[in-house]
Amino acid sequence: MTFANRAPEQLDPLVAAGIASFGFVFLHPFMDGNGRLSRFLIHLALCRSGALENGLLLPVSVAMKREEQHYLEALQSFSKPVREFWNVRWIDAETMSFNFNGDSSIYRYWDATDCVAFTMEMAKQALEVELREATDFLQRFDTLVKVVNENYDVRGNLLSRLVMQCLDQNGIVSKGRRKQYQGSIQEEVFDFLEQQAQSLLADAYGEPHEDV
Repeated sequence: MTFANRAPEQLDPLVAAGIASFGFVFLHPFMDGNGRLSRFLIHLALCRSGALENGLLLPVSVAMKREEQHYLEALQSFSKPVREFWNVRWIDAETMSFNFNGDSSIYRYWDATDCVAFTMEMAKQALEVELREATDFLQRFDTLVKVVNENYDVRGNLLSRLVMQCLDQNGIVSKGRRKQYQGSIQEEVFDFLEQQAQSLLADAYGEPHEDV
């Protein structure tokens, strides 16, 4: 706890974030929620250091989800060799014995190199990929909501859900969605939304399309 609070002001914030985050996961103090709290510690370190201000967040969780295998490899870079120093025996349904044959320095001075390297890579991906994709999605969302509003009268929260679903399906309003909203939205709205969404996506990815 002392390290997580002080280190971001003394070390490179991403180094401090990686050590605090993975260190917490290795301690694993709770039955549930350790992974979420460890990712929170990354944000805490970046905020304490001043690298993030005004409540801004870096979407490292999304990047880590995409790189789950590399995350497990970073965890195992420490936990797998340390496991060799433990003798674990199953006694009965509710009882196990644990005998540690190593020295406490293994935990006190653990090598966090792979964990910190992974944290830095996830921060880079969050900046260069996740934030860019999220920004592009929001811009397309706002554009579609505006253009549909200018041409049709659709209730705001209903339109928002429909636009989001359309973008999630690469510019297609599925038959199921059309049926779901048929009593609330005109059929021509679905076609119009699809045309506009596909046009935006084509422009974004440099694909040829007909003017609509």
